[in-house]
Amino acid sequence: MFYVVKVWNNDQLKKEILYEAPNDVVAMQKCSAAIPDGCRATYEEVNKEEYEKTKETEKAEETIV
Repeated sequence: MFYVVKVWNNDQLKKEILYEAPNDVVAMQKCSAAIPDGCRATYEEVNKEEYEKTKETEKAEETIV
């Protein structure tokens, strides 16, 4: 299963990380390890292909603007 973790600092998105984990428990452990001090994070299960396609679309839209 693939997961995306979003790291936040003061309601500002700092980074987004795509990673693979065999189950939710390991996913939470990896998410926890990726959070710097003073930040918070959210994670969710995603479909890797759809996630990458969405990111490519967002990047293309940023280039146009």
